[in-house]
Amino acid sequence: MFRYLLLLFWAMPALAINICQYQAPTTNILRATAGFNYRYLEDPATPGPDINTGKLSLSGEWLVDSPLQGVGLSFQAEVSLYNLALAALFTQVSGTYRQYPFSDLAYFVFGGVEGLLDSRFPRPGVELRAGVGYGRFTDVTPLVRALRLEEKLLQRGVLLAALRETTLLRLAEEIGRSQLYPSLSDLAAALAKIISAETPRALDPRSILLIEEVLHEPGLERYCGWTVQFGLGYALSQPQAGSLLSFNLALQGAVTPDPRSQILFKTDLSAPYQVFEEYTLNLSAVYCYRLNETTTFSAQYLLRQIKPRGQAPAGTQNASFQLGFKVGGANVTIQVGFSKLAEAPGWTQDFLVSAGWQIW
Repeated sequence: MFRYLLLLFWAMPALAINICQYQAPTTNILRATAGFNYRYLEDPATPGPDINTGKLSLSGEWLVDSPLQGVGLSFQAEVSLYNLALAALFTQVSGTYRQYPFSDLAYFVFGGVEGLLDSRFPRPGVELRAGVGYGRFTDVTPLVRALRLEEKLLQRGVLLAALRETTLLRLAEEIGRSQLYPSLSDLAAALAKIISAETPRALDPRSILLIEEVLHEPGLERYCGWTVQFGLGYALSQPQAGSLLSFNLALQGAVTPDPRSQILFKTDLSAPYQVFEEYTLNLSAVYCYRLNETTTFSAQYLLRQIKPRGQAPAGTQNASFQLGFKVGGANVTIQVGFSKLAEAPGWTQDFLVSAGWQIW
């Protein structure tokens, strides 16, 4: 019962403080994921392999934001195999450079490039873009680590009550300046000093080691913000014949509702002035939630649709749900995926369970 009360005390400041109001001086976030599965089945009663398919998926993002400039790079790739040969290939790359004329305002001008390689189309797509926009991104990882530190200290009984919001922000400020400290031990000592000023109980060496563990803990990277941009695009290469000059509208956002979760979304529309006659639409949304130190849940939705002039729209939709957790010494992943082509009558369904052990 006492443990649940401690968790309640930890949740109250997390709900009271708006994580996305935290402003880091600079933001530099790099993340990438990869997945692979392959299945082979041969029944001697039937000729040839019955199942011989596989899939490789890659995705990544690099996000930089400072008072005067910003950079956004992202990529998605999926390779499908059949009989150990390439069956389908999809790759999408996006890069944008933002220049802020005024450091205290979020207005910017941008230039960028969009690239597409899809085996269903005869040619790759490359489009140059430029225009104006509004918005910024900020790394809120320091504040998330401060809240995580508070949670651990409450669970261990080092703290008897939640820290004040001003103390949490001071902790986040020091964590954000970690590069100024010779080592994480020095940073942990500085954080312990800030915490000791609010609690009558002095932090012992074990508590300082706990602070270092939180500073090392993976999976706490979070960011917030959004950008909306409008501009012109010129196609150097097109998957199918169409207008070389187009208008483009893009919206990207990131929300951290609480220290355990992250929501990311991005949508992009490119079309000439006759938007309903010819367009390219991309949409992605990701939700991640950390249930505890050993269990995470994520959901993802991807939509890509291309409508050539005078033809019906063609594209794909993908949705996946993944639960990963540790059981004893095993890492177990349960994944359910759905995919659909625009012209297909129904959804393709995939279910995957994988487990791995470290023996020695």
